[in-house]
Amino acid sequence: MRSPPQQGSGRLRTPSRLAPGSRPGLSRGHRGLTETSIQSMSTAASLRTPAADSPSNYASCRVGRFEWRCLPEYQPLLESGQFDWMSLRDAPGVRRVKRNGHRDVWRIDASGEVLFVKRYRSDSLTTRFKSLIRGPTSMREWEVGHYAARFGVDAVLPVAAGWSGSRTWAGPSLLLTRGVPGAIALCDYWMSIRHDARRADAVAQSTARLVARAHQCGFHHLDMHAGNIIVQTAQCPTPRPAFVDLHNVRTAAAVSTRDIIANLAQLNQWFRRHATRTQRLRFLRAYLVARDEFAQVSPYARNWIIDPRELLTVLAAAARRHAERLWAKRDRRSMRTGRYFARIRPAAGWRGHVLLVSKHPRALSRASQAVFEARDWKRWLSDPTRWTDPTCTEVLKDSHSAIVCRATLDTTPPLPIICKRPLPRSLWKRLLYAVGPSRNMRAWRRANMLLNRDLAAAQPLAVIERRVAGLIRTDSLLITELIEHALDLEAFLIQHVMAQPSKLRRSIKDRLIAAVAGLVRDLAERGFVHRDFKAPNVLVQWQPPYDGRPELTLIDMDGITHRGGRRVAAAWRAAVRLSVSLAECDAVTRTDHLRFVQTLLLHTGQPLSRWKSVWRALAEQADHKARLKSRRRDWKLARYGRE
Repeated sequence: MRSPPQQGSGRLRTPSRLAPGSRPGLSRGHRGLTETSIQSMSTAASLRTPAADSPSNYASCRVGRFEWRCLPEYQPLLESGQFDWMSLRDAPGVRRVKRNGHRDVWRIDASGEVLFVKRYRSDSLTTRFKSLIRGPTSMREWEVGHYAARFGVDAVLPVAAGWSGSRTWAGPSLLLTRGVPGAIALCDYWMSIRHDARRADAVAQSTARLVARAHQCGFHHLDMHAGNIIVQTAQCPTPRPAFVDLHNVRTAAAVSTRDIIANLAQLNQWFRRHATRTQRLRFLRAYLVARDEFAQVSPYARNWIIDPRELLTVLAAAARRHAERLWAKRDRRSMRTGRYFARIRPAAGWRGHVLLVSKHPRALSRASQAVFEARDWKRWLSDPTRWTDPTCTEVLKDSHSAIVCRATLDTTPPLPIICKRPLPRSLWKRLLYAVGPSRNMRAWRRANMLLNRDLAAAQPLAVIERRVAGLIRTDSLLITELIEHALDLEAFLIQHVMAQPSKLRRSIKDRLIAAVAGLVRDLAERGFVHRDFKAPNVLVQWQPPYDGRPELTLIDMDGITHRGGRRVAAAWRAAVRLSVSLAECDAVTRTDHLRFVQTLLLHTGQPLSRWKSVWRALAEQADHKARLKSRRRDWKLARYGRE
């Protein structure tokens, strides 16, 4: 093991002066940290984890094809042959709890003790190359687990690690860990207690202490999200968090400032959606206090004095970068075969993508909670054209550009769906349709991008295209969920809001205005530009007595593009389009328009005093947009005989 670094101190005063041992990239990546006086003793973390100490009393043995390293009390279990580690599916008292592309996790009952077996596979060339360089994955996790135990960092304890003796780099490896009594993933535990202020504060404090101690002990978890921390709820006086998935951990080096911020940003990614700002600030304060408390706990501990406001600024930027990377990774899934999506060829000449299971199930969306099979999609889409056949489905829209129908999937229970098929009517549009970008494929990708960014959209279920010679597109079909128990924004205002007493009507309108302004802001904040943000494209799910917040869902993704960055100007263009679409709605008054403008100003961080100039500018743009809309309507009537 590398010798521990000597404790010293350094000060970051300007971008040109760094703490001793710090990387130059720290100043470039976090300039905000160098603008104030920061005391730091961080040194550069190693890119490769040195081997951590194993317990001094471990035993080694060979059973069958596997070499084992284990705690002595577990050697009889390994030598007994009670379990076939490569075939656990049919063994009594065994249940698989997780599976992904790299490993399986099984829960077993071994003589009354609960153990978890993690089986790593070496299927890919990349995995084998890493194993050749680093050694078996299970052995790395064994060493990290016992490193954590030695320094008092709460983590699952490995009791045995095994690997294929003949081909260490190519064979599977196994890890056995002790079960944690009453263990619940932090994300699940938090969802069950987050409205209980006392319990939520207690688990936030204990998690902050866990993370702070880990950092001060040279324990850097590279994938520290809420699913990789469990909470022990039994056999302890208070809930006790602990780390899991230890194969992706660096140890035995001081955790640098850059890595600390990256870790906190990772943890914030989930909690920004499920915890209040106050709760997250309390966590951050508890983390800083705990760092000072553990300043002498190990040779890798470092003092870190920083202005909390400066830290919040840097964390916000880091959280944004982490979120963008995570969103981009999830966006690519919709075009691949994996756990959530699959590529299929349901009929001759047809190919596309289908949903298997949604990563973001929503309470009011049955489609997002359903689980599909690729073979079922092949059966349903064996005759794609029947989904828009007027004799088989209910036609909702038959315009000059597309036909939209309502149908039903024969699931249990039956699932209502919307099917959309573009209809290029002119020669020019047919040419563009054949070789240009696909509207349905673009809508599929945009809808999944919205969902990945926590923006409610109609769940896309399938998109398929028909091509000639694999190049020329001749037809396409997009299937999305039908949003149940919903009305578009204008219909909701007329049918629900206007029927209420004036006092309740004002309260409903104010909450609806806040929800719509929040949606416009979120679209702009996440880099989306919506050129067709009109009332018919926003569905409202909100039932009497109209408690809480209304659920808004976007439909018709043709007008949405993603350009990245913050798009404040796009928010105001969306407001203009919405204003024009509601211009003839008697349920919307000038007061409602004004309150919407003021609310959107507040949501986009602009001073409320600007409302007069913004109001005049929006009125001028809305008049111009209304004239263009009238001309477009006249052109459609003259050319196609309909709008």
